[in-house]
Amino acid sequence: MTVSTIILAAGKGTRMRSPVPKILHKIAGKHLVAFGVDLAKAIKSKEIVVVAGNENEHATKVALSGEKVKFCTQKSQLGTGDAVKIALDGFRIKSKYTLILYGDTPFIKINTIKKMISKADKGFEFIFLGFDARKKNSYGKFKLGPKGTLIDIIEKNEPEYNLTDSLSNSGLLLARSRILADLIQKIKNNNAKREYYLTDIVKLAAKHGHSSTYVQCKEDECIGVNSQLELSIAEKKFQDDFREKLMASGVSMQSPETCFFSYDTIIKSGCILEPNVFFGTGVKIQSSTIIKSYSYIEGTHIGKHCQIGPFARLRPSTRISNEVKVGNFVEVKNTILASKTKANHLSYMGDAKIGANTNIGAGTIFCNYDGKNKHHSTVGDNVFIGSNASLIAPLKIGNGSIVAAGSAINRDIPSESLAIARPIQQNKHGLGKKIMLKLRKVSDKIKK
Repeated sequence: MTVSTIILAAGKGTRMRSPVPKILHKIAGKHLVAFGVDLAKAIKSKEIVVVAGNENEHATKVALSGEKVKFCTQKSQLGTGDAVKIALDGFRIKSKYTLILYGDTPFIKINTIKKMISKADKGFEFIFLGFDARKKNSYGKFKLGPKGTLIDIIEKNEPEYNLTDSLSNSGLLLARSRILADLIQKIKNNNAKREYYLTDIVKLAAKHGHSSTYVQCKEDECIGVNSQLELSIAEKKFQDDFREKLMASGVSMQSPETCFFSYDTIIKSGCILEPNVFFGTGVKIQSSTIIKSYSYIEGTHIGKHCQIGPFARLRPSTRISNEVKVGNFVEVKNTILASKTKANHLSYMGDAKIGANTNIGAGTIFCNYDGKNKHHSTVGDNVFIGSNASLIAPLKIGNGSIVAAGSAINRDIPSESLAIARPIQQNKHGLGKKIMLKLRKVSDKIKK
């Protein structure tokens, strides 16, 4: 059994009221159209064809540049039937079945597609996906025949639409490729919008002796995104579902609704997430780590038994080993922290490799940027960096060294050394009292 997938993604998305093409808006950090691509890959599609529009073709190609996807363009918006026809004309589909997906319907499950394929294997040539709508909508309605056959899809502006109480049409279709390629050429545009509707293929199939049926799924699986409001509804669904999966796997959340995740977030069992934490893409956290409130984490791998936050910011290409503490108002970027290292408060670490059991004092800054280039620092094991130190890269600090508080370090430090780089303190006896008396006299004159 082989399947090829066509993803319809040429819609203008005017209701989004955004300069960003609709299918390139994101849910949990993932482009809408990428959900369809991943589903096509999950069912091992032989080929994936994306039908883009003139307005979004270039941006869509950029967004999917790393994927093995073919593209074709629907220059004029002439309906779903026309879009499928363009895809089939542009590429000679050799698979037994062709699956039609939509670039703005992100939650279709692989098991649903497998059910559709099972129906096709039983002899049906066209299998549509339907759902039982809780509220009135403008989706087409299934008109059913005997033994689970589908004999028509009635659109909203057609006479029988209000008479039928049936499943709503999601638009998804699995079809025999050879028959689809033949009948798609026969669809007419005899309607008010002068568009070619893919749903007309049901009547055409019956006319030419081919059978159609349907598979039913839950309504929220067919959620489409056509506006900013619908995008937020889809985001909420993703987050709710993701939170449930994490908690079922053994992750603790005191206030789940305040924690937000990306599509690729991995958090192992035994972790504790305090309220108001955000995970961007590329985050992986090993077991028994605590993420405290108001932390923002992206592009970071964190080991076991760590404590992060509160108010920590971990930026891309950060790697944190086991039993590390990154405390409040600490920012880390493109840095490796070895096991049992601590940076408990008010520090910035960027473009660095920091050894095991090292202490980064409060107010420490890794000065990695000279205004043009980024420079790297290496800090060894068992190093103590005193508070308010400035480490000016490029820099190497050897094992077991100490950097005195308030130092500005711009030269390498050998192992087991004490580095002090600050002005010599001078105490002028009695001068403090004289200055204070003078300031008070000036203040008294101003008040008068």
